Amino acid sequence: MKVKEVFGIRIRELRDENGYGLREFATMLGISHSALTNYEKGKRAADIEICKKAADIFHVTGDYLMGISDERR
Repeated sequence: MKVKEVFGIRIRELRDENGYGLREFATMLGISHSALTNYEKGKRAADIEICKKAADIFHVTGDYLMGISDERR
């Protein structure tokens, strides 16, 4: 599985676990809701800044979000 696909799956799971709506979480990341939708569908790769923001919000590692590790912390 590609990094952008794993990233999309994991941010969607984390977003749902934390009760964030699509628009709410997109605002937290400073991106449009359509950009977030594309990340979650694996159609667009997130840059390092978005990955870091998401990792900080969810208190997980960037490695977890990118699928390098299955350990959240």
